[in-house]
Amino acid sequence: MKRIVKVVIFVLAGLTLLVVSVVAVLMIRMNGQVDDFDTTPVDMTKVADGIFEGHSETDLVKADVRVTVSNGEIKDIEIVRHMCGKGKPAEAMTESMIRNNDVEVDAVSGATYSSKVIKDAVRNALRKGL
Repeated sequence: MKRIVKVVIFVLAGLTLLVVSVVAVLMIRMNGQVDDFDTTPVDMTKVADGIFEGHSETDLVKADVRVTVSNGEIKDIEIVRHMCGKGKPAEAMTESMIRNNDVEVDAVSGATYSSKVIKDAVRNALRKGL
């Protein structure tokens, strides 16, 4: 009986180590992916009126947005798709983007990667209007 308990503990420890390793590798990859985003600010005075679609993704987070611009102002940001796990709270930052007429708003704590991916998708949409 003691031998079975030891084997079960050994197997569980091995599985835990494997899961922790996979998560660590994914987090390192995602850091690199979001670091590669072009974070150059978009000059809203140069964005044409219209509705523009943008996309951004990492291994674990994906976002598609539709941004409405009128008279150099962001009027609406619709999140068409956001695959994110626990990053759903990041969607609320679109309200700040509209209010500030700027993509560069604070990320949502606890949803950092989703925040970065949504910002990148909005920037990509706005660049289509340049």
